[in-house]
Amino acid sequence: MKKNLLLFVFVCLLSSNNILAQTQPTVNSPVYYCQNSTAVPLTASASAGSTLIWYGTNPSGGTGSSTAPIPSTATVGTTTYYVSQTNGVTQSTRNSIVVNVVANNGATILNLSCDPSQISTYSLNYSPPATTSNSVFFDWSNNPAISNSYNYSYSIDGGNAVSGNVNESHLLVPNMLPGQSATLILSSATHPCVPSRTLTCSVPCGLLTTPTFNPIGPICSVASVVPTLPSSSLEGINGTWSPAVVSTTTSGTYTFTPNANECATTQTMNIVVNPDNPGFSDFSICSGNGAPNLDTTSPNGVTGTWNPATIDDMNSNSYTFTPDAGQCASPKTITVTVIPSDVLVDFNWTVTEAFAENQKITVSAIATGGDYLYKLDDGPFQSSPVFEYVASGSHSITVMDQAGCSMPITKNDILVINYPKYFTPNNDGFNDTWNVKELSSQPSAYIRIFDRYGKFLKQISPNGNGWNGAFNGYLLPADDYWFVIHYLENNIIKEFKSHFALKR
Repeated sequence: MKKNLLLFVFVCLLSSNNILAQTQPTVNSPVYYCQNSTAVPLTASASAGSTLIWYGTNPSGGTGSSTAPIPSTATVGTTTYYVSQTNGVTQSTRNSIVVNVVANNGATILNLSCDPSQISTYSLNYSPPATTSNSVFFDWSNNPAISNSYNYSYSIDGGNAVSGNVNESHLLVPNMLPGQSATLILSSATHPCVPSRTLTCSVPCGLLTTPTFNPIGPICSVASVVPTLPSSSLEGINGTWSPAVVSTTTSGTYTFTPNANECATTQTMNIVVNPDNPGFSDFSICSGNGAPNLDTTSPNGVTGTWNPATIDDMNSNSYTFTPDAGQCASPKTITVTVIPSDVLVDFNWTVTEAFAENQKITVSAIATGGDYLYKLDDGPFQSSPVFEYVASGSHSITVMDQAGCSMPITKNDILVINYPKYFTPNNDGFNDTWNVKELSSQPSAYIRIFDRYGKFLKQISPNGNGWNGAFNGYLLPADDYWFVIHYLENNIIKEFKSHFALKR
């Protein structure tokens, strides 16, 4: 009996040790780093209920740590690190993680491209078979400077990433739809110094579908609910609109652009916005010239009726347009202003004193009221009745009723008196003599000319030929010369002194 009891205890202990036996933690090995790159702590996965124990580079012995080591990347070479796990009772054997530090030799991934011509070569390896209508083919050239082992990650139209490793220089992505695109990120599995490459390949669309939509509108500009443009067509084609939001103030055209994978054409939609305002504005008419009709269709296409229905062309008044039922517009009241006709009968003018530095002509319309425009010679009409810095000579003035209710009036021979500031007696036919021709209508006016020292040179008449720049038959030099002119202004005898230049 005692012997059997000892055997039972031994069997129980053996069974307990088997339960406590530990498997090694799961590791990802080998790990590759580019020389002098930034490393991160190594990783491993412990079994449920267990924790990791790191031993650095010690395959046996050493002191364990719960902190994962960070590999050094300063030196090219291979270093092995060790990790075990424990459940608090027993500890597993150590698993190894090999870290390879690789030098940067300047290598790159070569000739990454989309090559649909090779899809048929691998078509039978897939179900359904791969074709150019359901697959894309990434191709590249193996670089002898790096091993022919590559990590890849691709996604279709931004979906979930598919990752893996391939030991050849191509990758086929099957089971796609026309118009879909696959974006591949490719990197060297054993040479981390090699820059990764990214490329997008697309399945051709073939025939393009034209998206259709239920029409929107017309809508009212005062609509409380703004209609929404659908993100999908009646055929289920997804896309975006430009503009993205419907305007409730102006009619417009909206363009639908299908998403890149939809194999569809762009489409437009016209949305009409009926305004709240019929579009009528105040206006003016001339009295007694007949009343215009009030249109029962507004400039914005709104129909309705007026009250009063006809315009009185002798009296200003307000008129109200009421839209017919079922339209967006609100009633609109306008004012029709009746302007008296033929109120402009004449105008007067004044000119600043002769020889003033700023010669002005000021016009004064003789009328009982009105809004007038004024024109000097062939210049543009202006609202101001004053013309400044007017050149010497004879001018014309035109006064016009801006409303057109009075005939325009033009007057000529408005004289501005001034003197030439220089002359050039070189017998070329231009400015060969000096005179004040604006006073030629005054037979009693005369001009006396002096040199700068006061020596009397010549007396001339404004209605004569003028001075030719000579004294006693001799040509005088280029210089400033002075003059005194005696003339009448407003029946008052006046004298004016100034100087001019002789240029040769």
